[in-house]
Amino acid sequence: MTGPYPTNGSIGAANSDFQSLFVTHPSPMWVYDPETLRFLIVNNAAIDLYGYSRVDYDRMTVLDIRPAPERKRMLEAVQRRTDMERAERWTHIKANGETLEVLTYGRAVRFEGRDAILAIVQDRTEVNAAQRQVIATRSLLDSIVDNLPIGVFVKDMQADGAYVLFNEASALNIGLDPVEVLGRNDQALYHQTQIARFRDQDVLALGQSSTISFEETMLRPDGQQRIFKTMKRALPAPDGSAPRYIVGLCQDVTEERSVESRLSHMAMHDALTGLPNRAFFTDHIQRETPIATADHPLALLYVDVDHFKNVNDSKGHAAGDALLCQVAARLTQLTKNGDLVARLGGDEFAVVLRLSSHAGIGDFAERLLKALAIPFDLEGSKEHVTCSIGIALAPEHAADESVLMRQADLALYAAKESGRSTFRFYHPDMRREAERRRQLTVELRDALEKGQFELYYQPIVELRGDGLAGFEALIRWHHPLRGPIAPAEFIPIAEETGLIVPIGEWVLQQACRTAATWPTQLKIAVNLSVCQFRHSGLLSSIIAALNKTGLNPKRLEIEVTESVFLADVEQSLPLLRALKALGIRIAIDDFGTGYSSFSYLRAFAFDKIKLDRSFVSGLETDPGNLAIVRAVIGIGSGFNATTLAEGIETEEQLRLVRDEGFGEVQGFLLGKPMPRAEAEALIHGTFDTCHASTVTDSRFRKRPSAMGIAKSDRKSAHPAA
Repeated sequence: MTGPYPTNGSIGAANSDFQSLFVTHPSPMWVYDPETLRFLIVNNAAIDLYGYSRVDYDRMTVLDIRPAPERKRMLEAVQRRTDMERAERWTHIKANGETLEVLTYGRAVRFEGRDAILAIVQDRTEVNAAQRQVIATRSLLDSIVDNLPIGVFVKDMQADGAYVLFNEASALNIGLDPVEVLGRNDQALYHQTQIARFRDQDVLALGQSSTISFEETMLRPDGQQRIFKTMKRALPAPDGSAPRYIVGLCQDVTEERSVESRLSHMAMHDALTGLPNRAFFTDHIQRETPIATADHPLALLYVDVDHFKNVNDSKGHAAGDALLCQVAARLTQLTKNGDLVARLGGDEFAVVLRLSSHAGIGDFAERLLKALAIPFDLEGSKEHVTCSIGIALAPEHAADESVLMRQADLALYAAKESGRSTFRFYHPDMRREAERRRQLTVELRDALEKGQFELYYQPIVELRGDGLAGFEALIRWHHPLRGPIAPAEFIPIAEETGLIVPIGEWVLQQACRTAATWPTQLKIAVNLSVCQFRHSGLLSSIIAALNKTGLNPKRLEIEVTESVFLADVEQSLPLLRALKALGIRIAIDDFGTGYSSFSYLRAFAFDKIKLDRSFVSGLETDPGNLAIVRAVIGIGSGFNATTLAEGIETEEQLRLVRDEGFGEVQGFLLGKPMPRAEAEALIHGTFDTCHASTVTDSRFRKRPSAMGIAKSDRKSAHPAA
């Protein structure tokens, strides 16, 4: 034994100093008889640790402080003296029944003249518990690291970067078993070009100050290409020396980046056509416009499909979508790499061309028009459409992208105003025209409030009795500074801004109020635009006008164009039927010029068909026009509708339509639009005799001529014009 205890010595009563040291020593000790196993002497520390009294120890053996499973082992140890050779781990029992873990050291001694064994006890309960806690903690940490969903690894840079930790997720990332990785370095696992991306030297250079984060694309041994997000940091050395270990976290973000890429594509591309969308286009034009030069200009083309809504409404949204996809494909085929084709929304597209010179942009626009003029296949049927194109160049027309886009938009508007199916380059006059239109819009809002509008009335003559059948109410605007403004100039603006609704209500009120003072045989015709038909309050406005003015509904004639049926037939038809149920007559205006087929004639029984003036103007010389006139007569007869020919300007035209059987006529030959006072003078001067006279009678026909009829003062094709 070591320390103050003798080896193979004796402990006797004479050695009182030694016994005193034994009894008071802080380590629990006792001496027992190897034959009887009885305790011979126990020190104070043992009594304190185990809780047995000295009287208890006098009656006990060393087996009594051991649980039953350990007693056989104890006997074998005593017999073989194995506990003399090394420290042994035992479980002992305290007086209160608790167990404790101990480490015992045995030595042979002589005690009071006989052989005995000295046992020295070290309580290991807390130490062992702490060790178990450490082991459990380490096991838990190992389990956590192994089961983390992200890769965790540690490299020993003093061992040439060998991996000393490589969890399951790390192994799964690269397609290897952790056992294959531990102890090996990157050179043994990856290609040299891949190793250069791992940036270990950057980590060591930064030391313990920061973390490096980066993404890398890795080719796994199985050939899969994956994207990993990696964070690395040098671990601090305990002695303050240079860092030895690099710890890293690695996460497979391949699917995440794929989803992000798809979402990014969706955010910047049109879902229907797959083309870049307005956001993509805006970013592109912002980058490209500032770098455009006179030698290498940029061309921006805005492309609109003409009358796309007609296709959408007549054939359905599926056909409209198919048309847009085919338009997108044709635009893309015409461009080259580096150019951009984008869908901005609806039927509006944009093309951005990087040019080597100005030459050729007009030719490109012509090719584009021709490409879109080729019939489109929509659900098995051929559909002909055209497009309008507005072109602006940078830096010639603008060096700023926002200005460039405005210029292209103005050019597109000019192309539409020019009759569509064409292209226009931006010109400064377009900006001035836009400003004029904007100012006109402002003034138009004031015109209604300030009473600047007036109704004119154009006679409608009944051919069967050669008498006055009524008048068509047409709006005029007397601007206090500009003078008379033509309806063709302000009606489109009113429709675009929605002002046509309150203006239309005013027209209806005034026309009904005026007609209510006329003889009851005379009708009043009022034009309604497509925009008014889209307004939910139209029916109530018409009923209110009739009630307020007292006009008999049978004397009111509502004129609509064929486009009403293309705007929203589900809304238009019920509204027309409701109007007819009130007794109001419904006339279809500008017949023959609309986009749709004649199917709407079967859907609704019109009271009157008004042949457009374009078919009357060439009636004397064009056999085709005469054929159309006869066809309209047949249609009117078949549907029991009155037929009216507009634009009668010559005696020969009047004779021809009379001979073909038209029921009514309008035109400058018979009377131009006139103020209310002149219209009522015409009524009072001819009404009593008109049924007995002919329209060629000077009393009827020359009266309007005396008012200064000008051939240029033709009725606008716009509603309410």
